[in-house]
Amino acid sequence: MWNNQLLVRTLSIAILTLPLVSTTFNAGAIAETTFGQVGQDGSRGKDGRNGRDGQDTKIILDGKPAVYNLTGIMGDDAQDGKTGRSASMCEQPYRPEYSLVGASGGRGGDGGNGGRGGNGGNATVFYTDATALQQLEIRNSGGKGGRNGRSAVGGKGCECQETEWRIKYCDWEITRRPFNDDKAEWQSYSRDTKLCYRSGDDYDRPSSRVSEYRRDDWLYRRTYKGVSRSDYYSCRRGLDGENGNDGRDGEMGSYGKVTLVPRLDIPAEIISDRTPLADAIGKKVGLIKNIWVERNGLAKLLRASSDVSDRYTYLKDTARLFYRFDWAAPETPKTLGIDRVEIGAIANVRDEVAEIQYQLPGTLEYQVLPTNSADNLQVVKITGGFAPDRVKSFQVQSISGVGNDNQLILSDRGNVRELLKDTQIEVQCFSKQSATGVVANDYVKRRSITFKIPPKLQPSDGAIVNGNTYTLPVGRYCSPWLKADYNVGYGIVINQITKSGTKYDQSIDKSFVVGKN
Repeated sequence: MWNNQLLVRTLSIAILTLPLVSTTFNAGAIAETTFGQVGQDGSRGKDGRNGRDGQDTKIILDGKPAVYNLTGIMGDDAQDGKTGRSASMCEQPYRPEYSLVGASGGRGGDGGNGGRGGNGGNATVFYTDATALQQLEIRNSGGKGGRNGRSAVGGKGCECQETEWRIKYCDWEITRRPFNDDKAEWQSYSRDTKLCYRSGDDYDRPSSRVSEYRRDDWLYRRTYKGVSRSDYYSCRRGLDGENGNDGRDGEMGSYGKVTLVPRLDIPAEIISDRTPLADAIGKKVGLIKNIWVERNGLAKLLRASSDVSDRYTYLKDTARLFYRFDWAAPETPKTLGIDRVEIGAIANVRDEVAEIQYQLPGTLEYQVLPTNSADNLQVVKITGGFAPDRVKSFQVQSISGVGNDNQLILSDRGNVRELLKDTQIEVQCFSKQSATGVVANDYVKRRSITFKIPPKLQPSDGAIVNGNTYTLPVGRYCSPWLKADYNVGYGIVINQITKSGTKYDQSIDKSFVVGKN
């Protein structure tokens, strides 16, 4: 039994320096606080440098044994990744009122990639006796790739010194009476809930169930009423950092190219010529074109100890081609206005055979005669034509009329109808207003009509040609959208085909308000 004494209990309070903590939430919305500092990731290993290419060289065989090492240089090895750092400041807070998770270790660094091996050097071999190739050893493989860098391990996460604990919360009732009146009844004053127990703490003792103290003219009694709730908390160790990835081994370099030339030099080429027509007529022109071919079987041609790709390039022949332009038209080039038009040719190779491709304007008419086997001369006979600037020369002269009476009149400044093989004019009708008057934000394509205009026969679809003036009755075909004050546009595409079969296209766009142009 206690007498009316003031019971004073002194509780020791430990002042702790807590480690770094931060609050996180898991998927279940349960608060977790991270303690410790996350480890730093390890750095990636440095890539190896690429190897140098083998030296290119020119080889002239004289029948004596010869060895050429043109191998590419090996790529450098890569460096290993650096180890991830372990988490630091891992002192676990002492039984806090929340769950804990340790900081994670840093990720291990990736290994670097090995350097690519250098390519083998290119070799150009000149010889006059094919048997001399058997005395030649060439080694021009690519260099090996450098080794990859190895991955590094991740750092360790923070460990838990205690994996779980319990916290109890106790209720206390505070009553009071006047200090000088021992017979006065105790009156309820307040109620309080406080943390009273951590796992293993001896704090729930009978001696601490009742205490009294004086404050001013009152005597207070603090009575323990029992445990109101118990909470359970845990600690999860921090994750170890992931290991890094190994780098890639460097690729091996490619074989160098070997070119075989069955002579002591490579003839200089003349593959094209271009000059004004007036200067080209009657002039014999020579072109020189080397015929290079790809072959397999190089390993069988060289010394057996060679290390080369089996595919090689071979100078099969050097073609010497001749041509001449002859004039066979009744009018002179100057009369036709083409004396300063440039013409020419270019030498190409197709299926291992050299041929001449002539570069003539599509407005010229010409005939290529068979090659004369005696002097290897090919003659191109020009039989007519006109200046290239006379095609694609249409312009809109006028647009007039409403509905069926609408006409599009074009003028051909080149006036070449009768010089062509064919002419077609397509007119696309666009309008903002529909046939019923509904207005769109932009032009809508409604219909198109193509007028065919041959050089001699009557044009189609009501078109009329008078000299270089072309009258096209577009209104017959687009009348529903050619009402007065309608916003209309014509997309005009003119196709002209010359007698040599060349096609020239010209496009003209013209917008207008019907009846106001």
